[in-house]
Amino acid sequence: MKHIFSSIIAILLALSLPAQSLEGHWEGYITQDGKPDTFYYQVDIAQQGQSVSGESFSRTPDGANTARFQFTGYWDGNELALQELKQLEPKSPKWCLKYANLRFRKTATMDHLEGTWKSDGCTPGQMVLRKRTAVLETADEELPVTFTGKWTGSLSQSDRDYGFYFEMDLQPRSRGQSYIVSEDNGGSAFHNLEWRYDSLFRHFSFKELEVASKTDPSWPWCIKSGALNYRREASRIVLEGEWSGFIEGRDMETGACASGTIYLEKPIMRRSTVRAQAIVQEPYELESKRKINVARVLEVQNDKIKIKVWDNGTVDGDVVTLFLNGQRILHNFRVTKHKYGIPVTLEENDNFLILHAEDLGSISPNTVAVAVDDGVKEQIIILSSNLDESGAVMIRKFRVKD
Repeated sequence: MKHIFSSIIAILLALSLPAQSLEGHWEGYITQDGKPDTFYYQVDIAQQGQSVSGESFSRTPDGANTARFQFTGYWDGNELALQELKQLEPKSPKWCLKYANLRFRKTATMDHLEGTWKSDGCTPGQMVLRKRTAVLETADEELPVTFTGKWTGSLSQSDRDYGFYFEMDLQPRSRGQSYIVSEDNGGSAFHNLEWRYDSLFRHFSFKELEVASKTDPSWPWCIKSGALNYRREASRIVLEGEWSGFIEGRDMETGACASGTIYLEKPIMRRSTVRAQAIVQEPYELESKRKINVARVLEVQNDKIKIKVWDNGTVDGDVVTLFLNGQRILHNFRVTKHKYGIPVTLEENDNFLILHAEDLGSISPNTVAVAVDDGVKEQIIILSSNLDESGAVMIRKFRVKD
């Protein structure tokens, strides 16, 4: 009986070991709190059960100085504790011997290790590592689309000759927030709201309750409400309709706002689209340390298109860079009222255009009008980016379904 019990314990311990292997080559970066420099960092991990070991390598931002280390660590299936033991080269000067706690997560094409590091006598900071994984071919099925979450689009007002960038983040239990950006005075603001959706009649209604925060404390915003119609298209789901409202601190009798329209959408994604997005998104986020918000989906009829950018509101000095499928197609461009056109040829079925903010101008965040012209029609959207998040649009070639 004793031997049987010991055997059961051994089997249970073996089954409890993490199935995920960290073996292989990881690349990324380390930062130090309050300091602008970002150091390239890589590790080559050998794993035996929950123990890991190997060598790490670091390089200064200008590439002039490098160092190599020996490390050990412990992997519990969710978090890696990594400790550099000694500096292998150079002999001098001495670099920080780092201790890091890194959380693991998986995306479509990469494994991620992210967390904090510290070292005696050194300023602590963040460590980010990535390892590309093999992508298993699966059926190219459509992924479920939830009604809750972020909807992105634009808002118009009848007394303005420009549009506002507009978002709604719909949360469970009929609560949420809206986010609006003015290209004139006012800056941007978040509003708390409540919402309802009637699935039988495909009717959505919302009511903003209050201004939660705003960049210009003296600017009075409209408290909006409205009824929007829901529809589904090939590549997106859409909420669209009219809104009305009143200036905060007043009511409809004493301070009604000029009314307008709202357009919001969420992309419908397929497995192949998610994989294509990850190939573009993950290297960009690793390099820029900014998240991507894929706000809109545009379908085009031709491979050869023209992308146009301009400032649809107050020209405030916005400077942008545009990336198409990871390739820079416009660099450090100061947008004006003049539409600047860039002819491109789409090489993929699903293409990703990223608006990277270089300078936010005098009115934050960076909002730019973007048009995609395929020779049949011109589709215009407003993208918003800041120094933490970059707006993006998916440009999808039109495909006839079998």
